[in-house]
Amino acid sequence: MDTIVLIPRDQILPGNNDRTLFDAQELQALAASISENGLIQPITIRLMTADPSVCFGGDLYGDQAQYQIVAGERRFRAMCLLEWQEIPCIVKQLTDADASAIMLSENVSRSDLDPIDEANAYHLRISALGWSVAKCAEKAGVSEVRVQFRLKLLGLRPDIQQLVRFGNLQLGYAQILADARLDTNRQMMAIGNLRNTPKPTPGWFRNLVNEYAEQQNQASMFEDAFLVCQPMPASAMTKAEPPSPTTFKPAIQGRDPYETIQKLIEFWEQAALEWEKIGKPFKRQECKAASSALLHVYSII
Repeated sequence: MDTIVLIPRDQILPGNNDRTLFDAQELQALAASISENGLIQPITIRLMTADPSVCFGGDLYGDQAQYQIVAGERRFRAMCLLEWQEIPCIVKQLTDADASAIMLSENVSRSDLDPIDEANAYHLRISALGWSVAKCAEKAGVSEVRVQFRLKLLGLRPDIQQLVRFGNLQLGYAQILADARLDTNRQMMAIGNLRNTPKPTPGWFRNLVNEYAEQQNQASMFEDAFLVCQPMPASAMTKAEPPSPTTFKPAIQGRDPYETIQKLIEFWEQAALEWEKIGKPFKRQECKAASSALLHVYSII
């Protein structure tokens, strides 16, 4: 049975926690619970050095020893809110790999991690410790498929990852989008379509994303510089279809970024009307999505 010891609070340092978000209200609620009911489970810490002899007097619990939290940082923070000067701890001597395994198991099993933090936790262990997907799954107590799906989330745009992190994009839709490995522009267009659709379904969104993926695969057969970066000559558009965000980059400039974005919004709104006139609603949605994305950028700059 592990021995519980009281360690001075100022000798305990946060670990390399996979969890990056600590909700203030949840910590206050946890502190209130600990105050009323006591601490049910002490935190787990490890000595910052593998050799206890470097501590004061060679004592594992010497007053010059420093410790790193392995499991229980939320409980530690809650006890700090309660101004506890001594923290009930279980002290272990662990390697980096052993500490990492304990932290991963606790965070995932307690549902402490949002999907992006969980994905980063797996990626860190794969890149820094050389773990396989199978080992990550074993230590976290989850399936290999879950680990693979979470890792794919890291291929999403950072702003879309934030939507997932804070629950503003359902995980099922995020997984569909991540699985398609779209480029950043098509990811944003897919999200724009999702937001503009009154009653989306996973099946509808999967078909939409697959169509974007097919367009992307076709586009890869051409030089990116020609397809994306070169504006289409005006002479080629006189009898051609209206412009589309997947095949055309308008050469529009303004006196400042605000005017440029306004002109681009007007350009794609007009393109959407033209697609509607010729009876192609999907292309109209692409243009509306581009317009919506630009409007979002305009609102935050």
